[in-house]
Amino acid sequence: MKVSKKKAQILNNAIDSWEEKLTISTEQANTLRQSMQIVGFDWKLLAVYSFWIAITCLIISVGVLLADDYLLDLLAKIFDAPAGVISIVTAIIAVGLYAVGVHRRRKYPEKNISNEATFFFGVLMTAVSVGFLGATSLYGDTHDALLLLLLTSIYAVLGLRLSSILIWLFALFTFGVWVLTETSFLSDWDAYFLGMNHPLRFVFVGAAITALSLLFPKYPKHERLQEPTRFVGLLYLFMSLWLLSIFGNYGDIAAWSQIKQIELLHWSILAVIVCLIAIYVGIKFNDTLSRSFGITFLLINFYTRYFEYFWESSHKAIFFAVLALSFWAIGSKAEKLWQIGEHSAGNEPTPMKHQ
Repeated sequence: MKVSKKKAQILNNAIDSWEEKLTISTEQANTLRQSMQIVGFDWKLLAVYSFWIAITCLIISVGVLLADDYLLDLLAKIFDAPAGVISIVTAIIAVGLYAVGVHRRRKYPEKNISNEATFFFGVLMTAVSVGFLGATSLYGDTHDALLLLLLTSIYAVLGLRLSSILIWLFALFTFGVWVLTETSFLSDWDAYFLGMNHPLRFVFVGAAITALSLLFPKYPKHERLQEPTRFVGLLYLFMSLWLLSIFGNYGDIAAWSQIKQIELLHWSILAVIVCLIAIYVGIKFNDTLSRSFGITFLLINFYTRYFEYFWESSHKAIFFAVLALSFWAIGSKAEKLWQIGEHSAGNEPTPMKHQ
C-alpha cells in the first residue's frame, strides 16, 4: 500500500499502540508495517492536475479555433449540414465516448482519473448535441429551460447508471442553471420569483441538494456520489447566504444602493448561524466537509462585514493594521493546532520497525 509520509506516521503510531495493547501480535504488526510503502511525491494529484490542464487546453484550443474567422468559415463549409443531423452525429459520438470510458473502467479500474477524463468529452458532446437540438424545428419556440432540463436529466441518468462522479457533478451544476433559467422565465424575466431574488432561491436549492445527499447511503451502488452531492449543495447554500448578507433580498441594484448596509444585518446573522451549525455538526460527527465550509464562510462573512462597516469610516493605516493582526492571530492559532496534530502523530517519522 502506497502512502504519504504523514499517513505513514499515523499508521505506524496506530500499529505501535495496537501492538503494545496486545490487540495484534508482533508478527501481524510487522506484516502491517511491511505492507506500507512511503511515497515522497503525490503522483495522484499531479495526474488530476495534468488531465484537467489537458482538458482546459483543449477547450482553449477549440475557443481559439472558433475565434478565427477563416477557420470558422472553413468549418461551416465542411459541416454544412442541418442542425438535426449535427445533433444526431454528436449524440452518437457522445455515446461512443461513454462506451470508451466504460470499457476503460472495466479494463483499467485503477486508472480512475483518466477514465473520468474520458467521460468529460462525452459530457461535452452531449451538451453540443442538445444545443444543436435546440436549433431544429422539433424544438420550436419552446424556451431554453427545457433544453437545460433535458441536459440535466441526461447527465443525472448517466451519472447514476455509470456511477460517475464527474457526470453527476455536471448534472448538479446544470440543474442549478436550469433553476435559474426556469424561475426567470416563469417570472417573465423579473428580478423576483415568488418574492425571492436569485441568491434567496439558491438557498433552497442548496438545502434541497444537501438533503438529497443524505439518501445515498441507503443505496450502496451510488454511495460514492454522496460527498460530491453534499459538496455542491453546501456550496450553493453558503455562497447564496453570503451574497444575501451583501445584497439582501434585493434584485434592483438601484434600490440596493440607496440602503445602509446595517439594514441587511439580519441576513448576516442568518449566515453566521448557519456557519456555526455547520461547525457544530462537523465537530460532533467528525464531518470534515461541514466543518470546513462552516469555518471558511464564517471567516468570509466576518471579513466582508469588516470591509462593509469600516472601509470608509476608518483610516486606511488602522484598517490594514487591524486586518494584519487578525490574520496573524488566525495563523498563530492554525499553527498551534497543526503542531498539536503533528505531536499526536509523532514529531519524527516512525521508522519501519522489526524489519
